[in-house]
This record gives sequence, C-alpha cells and structure tokens, in this order.
Amino acid sequence: MASRSERLKRIKSLVDSTGYIPTSDIAIQLNVSPMTIRRDLNDLNNQKQIIKVYGGAQSVTNSVSEYTTDEKMNKNVLEKKDIAKKLVELIPDNSTIFLGAGTTLLYAVLALKDKDLTFITNSLPAFSELNKVNCHVILSGGELYKNTSEFLGPIAERVFDGINIDIALASTNGIINDQVTTNNSQEGGIQNTAFQHANKTVIVADHTKLDKSDTFTFRKLSEFDYLVTDSNIDKQLLDKYSKYTKIIH
Repeated sequence: MASRSERLKRIKSLVDSTGYIPTSDIAIQLNVSPMTIRRDLNDLNNQKQIIKVYGGAQSVTNSVSEYTTDEKMNKNVLEKKDIAKKLVELIPDNSTIFLGAGTTLLYAVLALKDKDLTFITNSLPAFSELNKVNCHVILSGGELYKNTSEFLGPIAERVFDGINIDIALASTNGIINDQVTTNNSQEGGIQNTAFQHANKTVIVADHTKLDKSDTFTFRKLSEFDYLVTDSNIDKQLLDKYSKYTKIIH
C-alpha cells in the first residue's frame, strides 16, 4: 500500500492531468475510501496544491478568477465579437431571447440590438444598452450582485413565470469536460430557471474558457443545444467538446 505522501502526490497528478476530477473517481483509481480522499483533498487544498470544489477537485492551473464587468470587457475582445456575429446568424427575427450576464453576451447585445427581438435579461449592462434602442426588453429585477452587475435570487427568477423563451443564451467562466461552471451558485440558479422556459439553450464561451473550471457546475454541456465559440478554437478542443454538443465556431 502506498504511503500517504505518495497518495497525495498521485492525487495532485490526477487533478493536474484532468483539470477536474470527482472524489469518487480518485477513490476508485487509488482503491481507498471516498472519506479518505476528502481528507486528502482538504490537506492539498490547504497547501494550495489543488482547489477543492463541490464533489471533487480542480487544478490550480485550470481555475479561473472572477473579474468585474469592466475588467472582462477588455479581455479577448476579438473572440467575443466573433461570437456575437455568429449569434446574429443563429437567432431569427421575432424571437424572444433570454440574455444572461457576462461580457461575451454584452458584445452580443451590441450586435443583436437592431434585430426585431424581445429581450429578457438579468444583466444591468445589457439592459442599459438595450434601453438606448427601440426594442422590447424585460429586466428581471431582484438582488443586485455588484461584482458582475446582474440581478440574482428568487425575485429575479420569478420573472420567467408564464414567459415562453425561444432561445436562452448564457455565458460561463469555464467549461471542463461535460461541466459548465460559474463563480456564483445563484447565477447558475437564474440561468437554469431560464433554460426551463426555453425552446433552445445556447452556451457561449471563447476558446480560452475551454478546459477551465470555476467553483460551481450549473449545467452539463451535453444539455445545451449549442456551444458558440470563436474561430480560434483548435482541432483538439473542437474534437473533445463536439462529443457533448453541437459547436458553432
């Protein structure tokens, strides 16, 4: 039987090689109990060698940081504009669209606002842009999460009662295998509520967010109708993630 120090090294190696791995998978591969693995993950997390998340662990190098909206607006601008153009082609006129928060979708707003659409959003920046043009827009209201300027929580989620959405658009902080992740569990809550009322669901993410993960998994990639990403995605990532959903790139 391997010593504990050897087991910790193996766990770190498994986490680093996969980006994210469930506790149960580590336990099976190392032939020890999940309780033992959870204790090991606590120690590795305290040593900042891995990041312990709900149900497993993720690599430090595959984690993402939560930036403000203003900070995110200046990151990967060309990729976000590329995604916005693809959304214009994907979404027909006379559709009812849910727009989640996130700067990738804010660039989409700038491209979509002249189309004949009804918009539902919990994003304050998206609402501010849509309010400048002649379009039908519904703002959810609710508790304002100031870091990303979005409304969250039960009040925000009630806006969807009785509303039929043609296409729900959501963004993400990272996608790792079949897991679409976010920094805030309430953000995942409002997006999943919108998905329940939508005919089609679309996740948007530029290629730098693939093989990255954040704290909370809010939906499986395989549950989305489309992943819309930019044209810089490489073949290896395209092949990997095409197993889960249709990719527009």
